[in-house]
Amino acid sequence: MKKALMYSILIFIILIIIKYGFSNYTISYKLNNYEIKEVYKNKRFYYEIKDENNTLYNFDIYSKRKFFKTKISKIDVIEDENFKCIYPTINGQNTYPLCYSNNEYIDYNLIDSPLLLEYKQELINVDKANKDFVYYNNLSNNEYIALWNYKGYIVMNGKSYQNVELFKKDKYDNSLAYLLNDTIYMANNDEEHEYTSLITLNLTNLNKDKIDLGYTLDFDSYIVGSIKNNLYIFDNKYSILYEINTKNKKVKIIANNEKGYVKYENGEFVSCSKNEYKVNKIKYNTNTSKYKYTINNGTYKTINENKNLLQKINNNDINIIKEKDNKIYYNFEDNFYTYEPSNNNLIFYNYELTFNNNNTMFVYIK
Repeated sequence: MKKALMYSILIFIILIIIKYGFSNYTISYKLNNYEIKEVYKNKRFYYEIKDENNTLYNFDIYSKRKFFKTKISKIDVIEDENFKCIYPTINGQNTYPLCYSNNEYIDYNLIDSPLLLEYKQELINVDKANKDFVYYNNLSNNEYIALWNYKGYIVMNGKSYQNVELFKKDKYDNSLAYLLNDTIYMANNDEEHEYTSLITLNLTNLNKDKIDLGYTLDFDSYIVGSIKNNLYIFDNKYSILYEINTKNKKVKIIANNEKGYVKYENGEFVSCSKNEYKVNKIKYNTNTSKYKYTINNGTYKTINENKNLLQKINNNDINIIKEKDNKIYYNFEDNFYTYEPSNNNLIFYNYELTFNNNNTMFVYIK
């Protein structure tokens, strides 16, 4: 009887700890003249802060929660006649100024003021010395970037990079390449006009491999996307949709003129017209995001929880390659960068990135 009671009490305590110590939550509280809303869900903290003038700021942080709720403990104000920023302090978390200037929300790195210098990280631009490619050693050990160099890739990781040659002949167009998990899949560029195999490159160990398709595909085809371990390619010339299992390397036709056509939508294959592929060039499983990025004489970002707060994050129209949490990987002109609200880095320079950035860069985070 006593043991049963002890077990019941223990289970009750565990449930209370899970519910109040590690579960998702939404709270609202006041700090001086500020009203704060805080939401924790799935290793992400989202905050909205309203000041005494009803100006609303928002930001988010990706981090596991601790047993106690992670509240803002202090808010400092940084301002002059041209801008106003608030700087929230959260114990154990890196934060950054949230700024409003010239009637718009703006990243603090874009404001030229000595008052903000202590919060900024300087972007070091090393002399390129007439080199075609320069790597600045600013990736972490779990970040991999591959840059197409016409016969293969320059693969960057941590403090080093390697050139990996895959083909005998140069090919400018790299549209028939796709990153699935840690591996790039490419049409065999050494074949002429049509291809019968895919060449693969694993970015973490640089292992190369080959998948014999068992079919002949025209180079006038495109990679539709992926579902789990399956890759999908539509041959535009012959109007055939192929499914390639990247694990067992088996290939099958799942749509053509005889079978009819299907597309993947809302977790299942449904019937569709051929034009969905031939004209619309549909894609499978496009990435969902907690943000929207808008290009309009600069780059702007909104967080889904409040799409009315449009923040300018870059003065230029940038080309975003990948997003991971609130970090983006992008290029502008011939430079490639990473951006997150509290940190910015220059990753590499390539002399013709401006003119050849379509499917030439792939980013994998381990």
